[in-house]
Amino acid sequence: MKPTTQRQNTVMPNPAAQDAGQPAGAPTQPDRRRALRIASAALLSAPALVGLARAQGGHAMPTMKMGGSGHGDMDMPMDGPGERAAAPAPARAPFRRALLIPPMLMGKADRGVLRYSLTARAGASRLVEGLNTPTWGYNGALLGPVLAIPRGRPVHISVTNGLAQSLTTHWHGALVPGRMDGGPHSLIQPGTMLDYRFALDQPGATLWYHPHTEYRTGAQTYAGLAGMLLVDDGIDRKLGLPHTWGVDDIPVIVQDRRIAASGQLIYMSEAMRDLMGMKGDRFLVNGREQPYVEVPAQHVRLRLLNGSNARSYHFALDDRRPFDVIASDSGLLARPAVTRALLLGPGERAEIVVDLSKDQGRALVLQSRSGEVAHLLGSSSDDSDAWDLRTFDLLRLVVTRPTGVSTSVPGVLADIEALALTGAPVRRITLQGMSKAMKPMRSDVDRGAPPNSGPGGMSLGIAGQQLFSLNHRFFDMSVIDQRARLGGVEIWEFVNDQEMAHPMHIHGVAFQVLSRDGNPPPVWERGWKDTVLVRRGETVRVGMRFTQPADAAHPYMYHCHILEHEANGMMGQFTVS
Repeated sequence: MKPTTQRQNTVMPNPAAQDAGQPAGAPTQPDRRRALRIASAALLSAPALVGLARAQGGHAMPTMKMGGSGHGDMDMPMDGPGERAAAPAPARAPFRRALLIPPMLMGKADRGVLRYSLTARAGASRLVEGLNTPTWGYNGALLGPVLAIPRGRPVHISVTNGLAQSLTTHWHGALVPGRMDGGPHSLIQPGTMLDYRFALDQPGATLWYHPHTEYRTGAQTYAGLAGMLLVDDGIDRKLGLPHTWGVDDIPVIVQDRRIAASGQLIYMSEAMRDLMGMKGDRFLVNGREQPYVEVPAQHVRLRLLNGSNARSYHFALDDRRPFDVIASDSGLLARPAVTRALLLGPGERAEIVVDLSKDQGRALVLQSRSGEVAHLLGSSSDDSDAWDLRTFDLLRLVVTRPTGVSTSVPGVLADIEALALTGAPVRRITLQGMSKAMKPMRSDVDRGAPPNSGPGGMSLGIAGQQLFSLNHRFFDMSVIDQRARLGGVEIWEFVNDQEMAHPMHIHGVAFQVLSRDGNPPPVWERGWKDTVLVRRGETVRVGMRFTQPADAAHPYMYHCHILEHEANGMMGQFTVS
């Protein structure tokens, strides 16, 4: 669908200017909870929950019929309005299985072009020990291969849709034209293929790819569709950084899932909580729960990707040793930043280097010390679960003998361009959480996909509702919200006066974090980024240059990367010309 309407740009003439329109006051806690109750009641009445069985005789607990994919149907008891308590998956068996290292595709050379091929398909995976789980993946049952793309080299990436529903594939962090960005306007219908053609003229970085289908981004990503994309400019090897894939250069894709005893993925089963963002109680790294990886007693590089739908992680090692942050979302930092813990919101990436040269024969555990930062991310019990308030394990590092290859972390990594921002226009983007002023819910059935058409009958959840907003406006595919000038430099100011943190992602650009509440950002945020976590009550400014075009037929998105927020209104569109 081609957007036909233009909303008024929210642009201020200079950084000192003030937005004439102030956002309405945040709803009070009672208002917020009332909104959740209204949403939950609406979910129960929505045709999307076609499997809901009515309670009989006024005493029986209502149930929801779930497809079992080889295990038979299950009647899931409902805890309350819109909530079901599935029988849990088996108890955790931490660190008993080796970390899976996704294969790396280098591309096939063809007349000066590198060609890559991806196919989205259904399969089954052992996410937790002892269970087979129906999943989706690219070129396999879960996740996808790592695409290694040399900087500036023309590439063609063919994406074939082997699923029974439409999807898109978005190149998160890639500086490509809007028509190649893989946003919701670039649908790939079942059984068809879309050929993406571009060259990535940007610094070496850890990017990723995932669906960006309208209404179904959260469900399709949760089902397993995601993978890393590495822009390779050769600088890391020249600097002597660890770079041997799967040996001292380790991909760490962290995701959380909720899994039934049958093995089935459970998506948005608890309406009162999951509308705030889908969080699970099983923690996967590269598709396996709490695995281990053998690493040499030397400098080891971990490429951290928060691939979860909604959960933030506060990464640290269990002995609280310091480590070097060498890169943020979109490339190397100017200098290594030493820290003992690193907070990443959904969609954010970072590369860290851990010195294990004196640890042969030992084991360390990569953890999320989430409880230490819970107060920064939300103030309501609706925004957090028990795991947000504690420390939990993710990956065990078993240190073996060194490889003999010398690596290091030099004091200078990259030259970060200083954007000329004096007098640059400022766009203010205000972030609104769930409001009591909601419109009636509509069902997934109305959007061309049966509600339980995820892998193994997984629910696709509820989307397309007017629950979260930007500048008090809800996402509309037919509306262009902002227009930017090609080659122009701007400041975007994200104002979060709500109780909950929101990770804000802007397509088609790399930006620099300029300030948090008027203060300089931490040193590990002073490189190029494409996603920034705007904590509750915080104002964050970012600066960027628009180097790629995007027209009204294929505009760029800007949105919250809590995927259930994006799917329920918290997204806008902009063109660059």
